[in-house]
Amino acid sequence: DNIYRKLQQQLDTLPIGFPATKSGVEIRLLKFFFTPEEAEIAINMRFIPESVKKIYRRVKKKVKSMEELELILDRMYHKGAINLKREMDENGEEVRYHLAFLAVGMYEYQVKSITKEFYEDIELYFEEEYRDEIVSTKINQLRTIPVEESITPEHHIANYDELRTIIESAEKIAIMDCICQKGKDLIGESCKQTNMREHCFVLNNS
Repeated sequence: DNIYRKLQQQLDTLPIGFPATKSGVEIRLLKFFFTPEEAEIAINMRFIPESVKKIYRRVKKKVKSMEELELILDRMYHKGAINLKREMDENGEEVRYHLAFLAVGMYEYQVKSITKEFYEDIELYFEEEYRDEIVSTKINQLRTIPVEESITPEHHIANYDELRTIIESAEKIAIMDCICQKGKDLIGESCKQTNMREHCFVLNNS
């Protein structure tokens, strides 16, 4: 498990970390997301998006070629273990890869592959450490969205908290199933308010 412990420590350096637990559940989660080969690559990645060429400089002793690395990174991205970002430079569009948070990130990306065992481990991890990690950051990912009708004219809402502005300015909008509800379905604790599962918005290149 040494390679996964190193990866846990690397992910724990992100703005929203990936803390260790007494139970070791975080290692089981990493094994769900990454093969040992992929974990070796991820240890050498950053939170800032980087080109395949730049990542290759750090892992060239672990792969046969830059082409092989690109295939591995693409596989990791498609199973929701890392992020991909398309950026423009003087040579045109370039694909760049970077590490993802557990939430919002790797966890939500499993919406099509979630299992009962995985969700139970996620719940345990949130209970032991991760819930405190999420709320301990200066700028919380999870924020209350003001309802415009309840705000008096004297109160000014910052743009990043104004839901209408965010949605209206988005060039791409997608709706996906709520992974939390799907997880609860798997452990026999389904939502009693609705049978709908498509509640989560994805905007632009999120």
